Amino acid sequence: MLKPEAVQSRSVRVGGLCNRLHAVLIREDKETRRNKQMIGRRTVALGSLAALASPSVRAQTAWPTRPIRLIVPYGPGGSTDQVGRLYAEKLSTVLGQQVVVENKPGATGGIGAQIVASSPPDGYTLMVAPTSVLSIAPVARKVPFDPEALVGVARLSTPILVVTITNALGVKTWPEFVALVKQNPGKYWYGSSGLGTISHLTGEVLTRTAGIQMQHAPYKTIVDATADIFDGRIQMVFDTSFMPYAKGGKVRAVFVDGSTRLADLPDVPTAAEVGLDLTSFRSRGWFGLFAPKGTPEPVLKRLSEACAQVAALPDMKEKLLMVAQNVEHQPYAAFDAQVRDDRAYFAKLLKELDIKLE
Repeated sequence: MLKPEAVQSRSVRVGGLCNRLHAVLIREDKETRRNKQMIGRRTVALGSLAALASPSVRAQTAWPTRPIRLIVPYGPGGSTDQVGRLYAEKLSTVLGQQVVVENKPGATGGIGAQIVASSPPDGYTLMVAPTSVLSIAPVARKVPFDPEALVGVARLSTPILVVTITNALGVKTWPEFVALVKQNPGKYWYGSSGLGTISHLTGEVLTRTAGIQMQHAPYKTIVDATADIFDGRIQMVFDTSFMPYAKGGKVRAVFVDGSTRLADLPDVPTAAEVGLDLTSFRSRGWFGLFAPKGTPEPVLKRLSEACAQVAALPDMKEKLLMVAQNVEHQPYAAFDAQVRDDRAYFAKLLKELDIKLE
């Protein structure tokens, strides 16, 4: 049996341990409350920073949340409009937001380009445009926009050159047409969608390659040339939007510039079959998607990926071929580099051809 003194001593020791344990628990409780307060303050601070973040930062995590404008810098009915509307329809489904086409013609594509270049870089104002607008015009003349203020998002398609002539001449083949023009140098006209456009340079390259002399008739849009070629006031056009007229017999297609004949025009020979080599020039023609410079990288990549998804859809190849286009996807960084490379190419070509557009 323990003596009373031993029991009292043990009780004192136990009591001391309890007191120390209680003190430790109180300190830990205070530290826990202090840590929670600090975490709370940090959370509030981070929340405030997120709220103050720029729209471009927020767009990286939530895009698109509303409809997207797709500017076509030419009037309705032309090749650019056709490609733009085909992609707008499919992108609306892929992105889950309506992509609305707006035609903004003027200054050979410059007005539409200026609208997009000066828009907020948030992914909600885009442009579909051909080589002419971004790779030819800026090196050919003064334009109402800064080409460096636009970034190439994706290549959408490559046009198939369909050379069509008026039925009014009574000739049916390219060799017959060349022979007639050589007999009357400078008498006949080819139409284009404007000075410095791809159709203008196509005319210059083609006539010089064939050794014929023709005059150039620039139109505000290539659609405006329709009545004139039907009636024989101009004699040749190159725009892919005329393929349906060739199929319907309203104009005559004399050759297509591709590696093979078109299924929709099986009786029309290729350029190689009529003795022409336009390979180098053909590779520079494209239709692409553009966005304002400064658009967040994740948005650009998402757009490029969406375009790739559309290009891979089973019916896109067929629909683009109907308007003389080959579906061809080129992703964001590669396409933007292509646009710049083509700009240098056309600057050199304009100098070689001695074409002055001012």
